[in-house]
Amino acid sequence: MSDRGTRASLVAFDLGGVLVRICRDWHEGCRAAGVAPTADPSATDPVRLRELVSRHQRGELPHERFCEGLASCAAGSFPPELAAAVHDAWILGEYDGVTPLLERLRAAGHATACLSNTNAPHWRQLQAMPFFSRLHHRHASHLLRLEKPDPRIFEAFERAVGFAGPDIAYFDDLADNCAAAAAAGWRVCRIDPMRETAPQIESALREWTLLA
Repeated sequence: MSDRGTRASLVAFDLGGVLVRICRDWHEGCRAAGVAPTADPSATDPVRLRELVSRHQRGELPHERFCEGLASCAAGSFPPELAAAVHDAWILGEYDGVTPLLERLRAAGHATACLSNTNAPHWRQLQAMPFFSRLHHRHASHLLRLEKPDPRIFEAFERAVGFAGPDIAYFDDLADNCAAAAAAGWRVCRIDPMRETAPQIESALREWTLLA
């Protein structure tokens, strides 16, 4: 966590692992979908899986073809329909306390935003959650056609929101994304997704004197 003393104008968040609980691995996703555990695509063909996920969350790969690709990564040990069911169950819900925290930030006069690596079906799920309407700016990889930690997505985000550098305070759970945001000059706090996130966020905001 950085210790710059300047006041941020925008507080921005990753979504999965920060504001929203998600499955952390394929077998957890199978349990969430209510299906028997299958071969894990990340274990059977990790290079191909990474390519599929990247193209999907950059909006380059239709969802149906993504699910077909997941099945092919596991040598056809499950059908695309099962991959789609696991994908649909991946988002588990908001972390406790994040919506009230966003409301407090708005009341304190701060703009709020998200910058998430995600895809169109998950984005539709996220839009239905209470926290989503509390954000002033909503940006995602499949809309910007870029993904974190590519420096270009941070530049595109800055152009879209009208804030830059130390005027942005940012929360993410992945080290590479945090490093890229810090390289852009943002104030950064890495979140532990295995613990409740709202207290971690509030602690950093208090340290940065953005919340009393």
